[in-house]
Order: sequence, then structure tokens, then C-alpha cells
Amino acid sequence: LTKLVEWEKSRMSHQVARMAKRGLVAKEECPDDGRGAFIVATPAGREAIEEAAPVHVEHVRRLFIDALTQEELDALARISNRVLAHLEKQPD
Repeated sequence: LTKLVEWEKSRMSHQVARMAKRGLVAKEECPDDGRGAFIVATPAGREAIEEAAPVHVEHVRRLFIDALTQEELDALARISNRVLAHLEKQPD
């Protein structure tokens, strides 16, 4: 996870601890690697995501999408698709 979000281990550990304290995530042992752990969303964590999603979508629409013309949105879609295709060709 730290590699995926490009955070330092200490920062990730602190954030996970804060989320665990709030009951949003839990740590599960990794059966293949005793040093690692899986971080999983708890039911409360999934509920928080479900509650936040509509508000987030509305903010993105209001602050980003509504500021662009249809022509600009079409151009953005073309550019985004090109970038995504390029990223898919990159090695992990």
C-alpha cells in the first residue's frame, strides 16, 4: 500500500492507526508473510465510503465538470483515454 500511494511507512502506519481508532479499517495477518498485514475496510468504513461518495461526486461535478463546455469535456475524454492507454503499457 505504501508503494501504491508513494507514502513513507511511518506516514502510512500513522494514517492506518488513526482510521483503525475510528473503526474504519482493521488489520488482518498476511498468511504468506508474517511481516505484512492486510488493511481491510470494516462495515463502518464501507458505510463511510458509501455516505461520502454522492457528496464527492457532486463536488467534482460542480467544481470541475460544470466549468467545462461539452467541447472541452470531449477533448478531456480523448486526452484521458490516450494517457490511460499509455499507462497500461507501462511495466509495474
